[in-house]
Amino acid sequence: VEHVPSEDGPQGGKLSAHFWISLFGFFCSIATEFAISFWAAALVLDRTGASPAISTLIVVAFGSGMALGRWFGPAVLKQFEIDSQIKVYMSTQFIGFALLWFSHNLFISFFSLLITGIGVSSQFTLTSLRLIGLSDKRPDLSMGKSSLAAGLAIGLSPFILGLLGDHLGISRAYIMVPVLIVISFVVIQFIPSHVEPEVEL
Repeated sequence: VEHVPSEDGPQGGKLSAHFWISLFGFFCSIATEFAISFWAAALVLDRTGASPAISTLIVVAFGSGMALGRWFGPAVLKQFEIDSQIKVYMSTQFIGFALLWFSHNLFISFFSLLITGIGVSSQFTLTSLRLIGLSDKRPDLSMGKSSLAAGLAIGLSPFILGLLGDHLGISRAYIMVPVLIVISFVVIQFIPSHVEPEVEL
C-alpha cells in the first residue's frame, strides 16, 4: 500500500511515562541479543577450552535458534496475547543463557545457544509492537524512538560487555545479560501494553 504522508506533518508530542519505561525495557532486550551474538564465542572458549575456530563455529547455534523461533514461534504462541508471548520468549532466553553460562561442555553450550536463540528470535518484533500500542496511536513516532533505542543497544552492549570482560573476565562480565533480561521481563510484567493478538504486522 502506498504511504501517503500526513497533512499534519511528522507525528510528535509527548509520550507517556509507560512508553518511555517500556522503551528502556526494549533497549535492554535488544542489548541482550547483541551482547550474546558478539561475545558468545569468547564465553564458550573460556568455559570449554575449545579452540577459537570451534568456539566461533558453535555460535551458529544462536542464529539457527533464532530462525527456528521465528518460523515456529508465531504458530505455537498465536493464542497468547502479545505480552504473554514476549514473557515466554524472555523466559526461554533466560533458561538457555543460564545453561550456557554454567556449561563446561561443548555440546551443552551448542544446545544452550540454540535455546537462547529461540528465546531471542521474536523479541524485537513483539516489543516494537508493544511500543506502538503504548504510543497513543502514533506508530511513526514510536518506531522512530525504538529505532534510535535499538541502534544504541546494538552499539553499546557489545562495547560495555567488552570493557567489563577486560576488567572482570568474560564469564563474570556476562552476568550483565541475565540482569538485562530480568529488567526487560519486569517492565513487561508491570506495564501491560493491551495490544490485541490479532493485530497484523
